[in-house]
Amino acid sequence: MIDSNPRLVSDSLKTLDVESLNRSNRAYYNLLKTISDDKTYVDFTSDSLINSVTYYYKSHDPKNPNLIRSLAYQGIVRTRMGIMDSTVYEPLREASRLLNATSQPNPSLGYLINYFLGNINYNGRNYISANEHYQKAKDFAQLEQDSVHLFDTYLAFFWNEMKMRNIVNGKNYLDSLSAFYNLLPEKDYFIFNAQSFYYDVIGDPVTALEREKAKLSLVRSQDESIDVSRVYYNISSRYVGLQLFDSAMLYAQIALDMIKDSTYSQNYLYHMKIADIAELQGNYTLANKYRKDAFEMYVNSAQDRFDTQIAEFEKRYDLTESENEALRARQQALRVIIFALILVIVLIFILMYARKVRRVTQIKLMQAEEKMRHQEIQAEIMRKEEGKRKWLIQLYSNISDRLTFLQGEFEKLTQRYVSSQPKVYKEMQTILKNTDTDLRDINRTLSPDEETFYSYTHLIDENGILNANEKMMLMLIACDADNRQLATFMNTTVESVRVRKSQLKKKMSENNLDISLFND
Repeated sequence: MIDSNPRLVSDSLKTLDVESLNRSNRAYYNLLKTISDDKTYVDFTSDSLINSVTYYYKSHDPKNPNLIRSLAYQGIVRTRMGIMDSTVYEPLREASRLLNATSQPNPSLGYLINYFLGNINYNGRNYISANEHYQKAKDFAQLEQDSVHLFDTYLAFFWNEMKMRNIVNGKNYLDSLSAFYNLLPEKDYFIFNAQSFYYDVIGDPVTALEREKAKLSLVRSQDESIDVSRVYYNISSRYVGLQLFDSAMLYAQIALDMIKDSTYSQNYLYHMKIADIAELQGNYTLANKYRKDAFEMYVNSAQDRFDTQIAEFEKRYDLTESENEALRARQQALRVIIFALILVIVLIFILMYARKVRRVTQIKLMQAEEKMRHQEIQAEIMRKEEGKRKWLIQLYSNISDRLTFLQGEFEKLTQRYVSSQPKVYKEMQTILKNTDTDLRDINRTLSPDEETFYSYTHLIDENGILNANEKMMLMLIACDADNRQLATFMNTTVESVRVRKSQLKKKMSENNLDISLFND
């Protein structure tokens, strides 16, 4: 009866006093309520009810076939809630395993489990596995001789084949769907929808447009909630295919005006549609306006989706933990007969909780101590590295000073051979010139890569503002090199270094780069 007339079942359940039922009947009542809510398109906001049912059958009646049904609807409810992770797949897979272990699998359950397993794989773009589950769902639907289930399976096959670009197979399933026209009036909307998509794919926008407009007359007769704005959006797309841009713009505007949820993550598509049509009309001002709105909505929706997913995961985790704890407490309370036993259980629970808190505290303390030791080691390494850098700077400065002295002595020596030994003088001048060139080219030779530069200065030059000499100067400044050492390293004067530092600081400030190195 719950398949043929779920609303009547739902109304009947409301006449029962749930609190007067024993645990077994209460679990069964909650299972029936979940199923009837699903079949009457009630929006699920929590899976706590079906979780309690599954917990009962797992703990107290694991041989009951209703365990399979509760596992199946645990996955279905979470699917209806928009959850896309493994908490949807696992209960359905367990239900499938238990069903296959029975001597005579219930075909209605077999259909249900495999249909939703197929949907999970379809949404995960695993179309081959989806096809396998849909095939099993079709076999079970034929066994139970349920035309609605058979139609839904053919519809799932159609979309799966079209996703794989198997147009011929998709057409075959579309023909099977079309055979149900007027036989299942509540399904005519979905037949038109599939036909519209198919004709648009094969390049027949006229027929596709006719099917989309036919959907409008069926929207109000559907039990399921239909997004009418989406129908107008599709009509607009079909007019674009016909290059009737004025009509396309009209229906696109209607679609946008009919959006009920301004926070819906796909709303940016409507703005993009109007922008594209406006561009085709040559109205670039309007196109730019809507494209900008679409971009802002997309960015906001992406952040909102991310925040919502985090909130849902956190909420889901908290709810599940608290609900399981409440169920355990309820089970214990119902079993308790003597007040003294209750007191003992409470005391044990308090002791275990205190022990757990103490253990968690100890673990956190150990982690904090370990983190502090790690930080101290890192600080010590950094101090040693800093000492090495300073020592290297001083070493280079001494070497450079010595080289400068040698160059001076070398210059004096060459003067003796200006006239008496011109050939020797020329060779000595060549050596002196090469030495000077090597010294000037040292910053090019030691030009750092981006990783080394960042490790010294903690600066990121994404736009290539700084040249190699400027990066080398910043690295030396980070190593506490003074102006005299900078002048020696860069083969220039102290005054020149001051000027270069001032110019570099101004350049970095103008390009929004951190100049804190100059303030140390």
